[in-house]
Amino acid sequence: MSGLALLFQSGSGYTDFLKYSGENLIIPTLQSLQDDSAALATAANTYAGSPDAGTNLNALRAAWIQARISLKKTETFYFGPASLPSSASYYTKLDGFEKGSSTRPLWTNVNQVITNPGSNPCATGTIDTSALSLCAFKYKGFEALEMLIFDNDGDPTTSTSLSLINTANTGSTRRMAYLQALAGLISQDATTLYTTWSPTGSNFVKSYIAGTGTYFRSPAESFDTYMQSVGNLAVQMEELKLGTPACLSNSCTSLASPSSNAFSTETIYSRNAYADLYYNLSGIELAYLGNPADAEIHSISTLIQAQNPSLDTDIQNAITALKTSLNTKKSSGDLFAEIDADGGAAGGTSVTNNVKPVWQLATALKTLLTVDVFSALGVPNLPSANDGD
Repeated sequence: MSGLALLFQSGSGYTDFLKYSGENLIIPTLQSLQDDSAALATAANTYAGSPDAGTNLNALRAAWIQARISLKKTETFYFGPASLPSSASYYTKLDGFEKGSSTRPLWTNVNQVITNPGSNPCATGTIDTSALSLCAFKYKGFEALEMLIFDNDGDPTTSTSLSLINTANTGSTRRMAYLQALAGLISQDATTLYTTWSPTGSNFVKSYIAGTGTYFRSPAESFDTYMQSVGNLAVQMEELKLGTPACLSNSCTSLASPSSNAFSTETIYSRNAYADLYYNLSGIELAYLGNPADAEIHSISTLIQAQNPSLDTDIQNAITALKTSLNTKKSSGDLFAEIDADGGAAGGTSVTNNVKPVWQLATALKTLLTVDVFSALGVPNLPSANDGD
């Protein structure tokens, strides 16, 4: 039996790892989301109180982008209160994209709340945070708010001026109220998610560390859940966020009539998809390496080094390569435009030249995290996505 296996058999290895990841990684990341979401709500209220096409709308958009950064980092820890069913699905409330078309906000949903509330099951009367909290996922979250501050008419294919967006917001009392309610509910849900994990709140972190409660049956299950959450995000980046929209993954290319679809990328109104991917990767990097500022680190990297130092080097190199690529892309690339340029064709020139190199790096990292790491640490495989990549 390896030294690592003996450590886990004794229980101390699980405790150190779970305590470190829970207290030093997950909770601080959720606190950043709470703080940035509170700033977003404040910016929305400031804009609604004094709407203009310059200072306050720009400040609101900047606050949305900053809160979005924190949101994408927390996606690494998409388990527990973040994903429990019904009312506790805080992450889906914040970002319905991950669960597909049934939960992702679309312009038809958002516009119906604004223009025809009587026929809409969401907020038929006064629209505020309380009313919006009762609505289905597709009427709320970051992408619903995105449509109201980055666009005026629900057409993501054209660039919209700040002036036109401001005119749309100020021209409809209900649209402006919806904007405020969305930001307020984002802040409320982010706070509840943090409080649920926090030792001073519902203390879910205690159950995570001990491997007890209704969600975990043992420390080993807590550990596997953490590892699978990191691996699952790597899969989501490679498949849902790049491979499927660009029709690069086997799940698309094997279809009888494969086609790409720019509209299935994230944040199509702000064109923030590459930044979303970059900060998803930043969350994975934190989960894998730990916080370099900490005096004592108990990370995935630490465990892999004990088993297979060359594998750890390969993973760190893969993270660096993808991060370098995405850092360039988030500054100068536009995933929606790069896919849309091929007009829906699979294997088009734009996707081949612009998107495929990034996707290949994401595929390499996904394989390392979900095959090699899982094998080294004895983590159960993720459910099959029926994808041959």
